[in-house]
Amino acid sequence: MSPKKGVSRALVVGLVVVIVVVAAIAAVGLTRPTAKSTSTTSSITTTQPTATTQSPTSSSVQTTTSVTPPPTNQSSLVVEEGLQPDSLDPAVTYETPGWEVVEQVYQGLVAPNGTSVTSYVGVLAQNWSVSPNGMTYTFYLRKGVHFSNGDPFNAYVEWFSIYRTLIMNQAPSFILGQNLAYTNGVNFTVNASTLNSINYFDPSPQNLSVMEYPYQSVQVVGPYEIVFHLGYGYNGYAPYNAFLATLTTPMAYAVDPAVVEAHGGVVANQTNSWMFSNMVGTGFYMLKSWIPGQSITLVKNPNYWADNLSPSQLNYAIQPAIINTITIYYKSTTARIADLKSGVAQMIEAPVQDYSVLQGIPGVNVTKLPIAFGSSEDIYYLYMDQGFAPFQNTLVREAISYAIDYQGLINDVLDGLGVQYIGPVPPGFPYYTQATAGLQPYQYNPVKAAELLAQAGYRATLPNGTVINPNGQQFPSFNFLYTSDSTTETEAAQIIQAELNQIGIPVTLSPLTFQQYSGIMYTVGNSTQYPMGIAFYSEDYTASIDYVEAITENGYVSTSGYLNSTIVNWAVEAATSFNNQTIAQAFANITKAMYDQYILIWLFTPYFLAVHADDVTGMIPNPAGSGMGYFMFYNTVHYT
Repeated sequence: MSPKKGVSRALVVGLVVVIVVVAAIAAVGLTRPTAKSTSTTSSITTTQPTATTQSPTSSSVQTTTSVTPPPTNQSSLVVEEGLQPDSLDPAVTYETPGWEVVEQVYQGLVAPNGTSVTSYVGVLAQNWSVSPNGMTYTFYLRKGVHFSNGDPFNAYVEWFSIYRTLIMNQAPSFILGQNLAYTNGVNFTVNASTLNSINYFDPSPQNLSVMEYPYQSVQVVGPYEIVFHLGYGYNGYAPYNAFLATLTTPMAYAVDPAVVEAHGGVVANQTNSWMFSNMVGTGFYMLKSWIPGQSITLVKNPNYWADNLSPSQLNYAIQPAIINTITIYYKSTTARIADLKSGVAQMIEAPVQDYSVLQGIPGVNVTKLPIAFGSSEDIYYLYMDQGFAPFQNTLVREAISYAIDYQGLINDVLDGLGVQYIGPVPPGFPYYTQATAGLQPYQYNPVKAAELLAQAGYRATLPNGTVINPNGQQFPSFNFLYTSDSTTETEAAQIIQAELNQIGIPVTLSPLTFQQYSGIMYTVGNSTQYPMGIAFYSEDYTASIDYVEAITENGYVSTSGYLNSTIVNWAVEAATSFNNQTIAQAFANITKAMYDQYILIWLFTPYFLAVHADDVTGMIPNPAGSGMGYFMFYNTVHYT
């Protein structure tokens, strides 16, 4: 499974850019799966109990809704994917396969509310309130929660878990670091020594004085009440309307401080080797084994805290697991399809190139999910670095926008199973319709492309071979960057090269491995060596602002080195407002400004496939989910 999580980026408040350096995501392997309509009826559950969406003026959010699990008729499930986890430590993993496993064993305060991407249900939190100014979130925790080893969960443990992520400072920590910090910058700092010295199950008065100090990011009020004070992170003193979305991610999950302490404790800016491959969580599954490069096996937690709750006290995110054993194998595409066909595997990840093969397998359900699921995996676009002089000319960038046959790309690269879009808000996500109102995706018109190139002062060629502005400058050849580890990017690059050459723009294809590619793409500044290339973005958490900030506020090579103070201020407005109309207008302003200046050439978003045996059901699709790339938790999965 290719990485779902996006690259790190810092929210810019005003005009101050704070750069967060992030380790590169692992190599892109497979094209994201997409599919045509299938004749089989989808067995993915799409209705869930309702929870109230949080707002800054809400006083409390009740999150316990009744769930009646269906009966179990089989005890194991075999899942097959392409890539194994990068780590099993919630504070470290930054790829979809790692998040998938972590989400089954560890738990956080909240989770997406069923299929919703804008409302949430409580997991370790029973309910919560938000201050009118959106700066303070108070969580009231469930009592009786414990880890699989019997150690209790409480507010002190949650305090430890959040600060552990921030102090370890690994790739995903920026997600919390936008709004939270281990220091208040004046007179209070939590360090590794602090975390390693506290008794979280029976804290002393001195311990409590640290955890209950009011002027810090995470404040304990009582054993089952904890407060998050926004404003200490690099966003500055400002609310963040996607804060709950950030808490659904693994680095906000609860870890057992006694287990961490027994295996090396917390060390600033370092990982923990034991936590890398071992897991002790509060969740419905436990880790049985991880055979690196081969498989991970999860088994039901026999000591799960929610086993004794009544159906009326459950929601989908905490209900006990139905299937006893989940085994995830990591195999080639060919092996995965063969195992699905033979019945060895019940769920697989598969690339779009094999859609027709999957359609022909009896007893298999192939569902093309809504485009939001494709967007959560990858949105593709061209960057044009304006450090390369020709790209400083708007006419040149506009000419390139007309030179590309977008629908042809989708047909040839994705077998027609994708959509052209206008960014930076991804298609299918909240506010996309409002952000793109009145705009149409960039159009293919090679005649106009040549005319614009000639108008910009360059020698250009019409589709019929006629040269216009023959005395104009010859457009200088340049390197076109993409990763050779991606079939999607490789095929798209070859097509785009031919189309640009056709109008008189000579392109030299320059493929790199993903590690090399990401080392260039996520560098701040300009790249004269690779002034154009194919870039993509994958979500860090399911919110439109995640994409907008990443694309407009970093000045990376992959975003054309683009930084504009007006755009930045609109992005800050979209991130900090709780008024839907204000947010939509800010996104619309950003979209129109980038669209008119051809800052990036938005290419396509592939669809995403759910592939499983016909008798497997209960998956609750949500773009935030890492389970097979499209659902959060395996606890609801069962056989018909």
